[in-house]
Amino acid sequence: MEEAEAQGRTFPTRAEFLREKLTEEIIAGKLAPGTRLDEKEIADRFGVSRTPVREAVRHLVAIGLAQSQPHHGATVSGFDSRRMTAFLDAATELEVACARMAAMCMTSEEQQEFLALHNQMAQTLFDEERYFDLNDRFHDLIYKGSHNEVLVELALGLRARIGPVYRAQSTIAHRARQSHVEHEHIAMAILRGDAVASEVAMRAHMTSSAMMLERLHGNVLGTLNNDNGRRTAEQSADDDKGE
Repeated sequence: MEEAEAQGRTFPTRAEFLREKLTEEIIAGKLAPGTRLDEKEIADRFGVSRTPVREAVRHLVAIGLAQSQPHHGATVSGFDSRRMTAFLDAATELEVACARMAAMCMTSEEQQEFLALHNQMAQTLFDEERYFDLNDRFHDLIYKGSHNEVLVELALGLRARIGPVYRAQSTIAHRARQSHVEHEHIAMAILRGDAVASEVAMRAHMTSSAMMLERLHGNVLGTLNNDNGRRTAEQSADDDKGE
């Protein structure tokens, strides 16, 4: 399997590397709505072939961060809050179900592994790349602890689609410390076998992430709208001078 590296992280494929980097650029506003996702430009910029670029762009289209236009390729979409909310709501319900069942079904060996990982994450709060690598493992152990193969399959499948969105907002917003506080509530509830508290804690965690994403992207769009408005006003003033 082809691997790609960036800032100490190893990605399973170049397409996954591009998917995450382009997602981060879109959420951060570096790729504004309407920007054409030119395959050659992206391939040259990241030193890859066009094949992983096409795969990454297809993923962005699937989750609504880009739109495909016949004969014109793909362009960055305006933030489709309805579609993204639907993804985030679905992810929340799956995570909540896994947390509730993990509280009831985790074995003692699984609990020990889960607690050890949580404690390890506390040592990486100032290394956000490392923290969010371990974050995936934290949630994986909750899925596994649910002992429900269908839930695990659904949760992993949805995370594969929107995981880069969560990671991008977390990295941009420097959420590691807040995330760890939220994880503490989840972990302690699961470890004491409290299904209701586990559900409440996980829902609060997922809601916090979703709110941060909305706020972050809203600020980006607001800045873009202000810039567009200023340019429009400047153009109108220039036109008035020319009359």
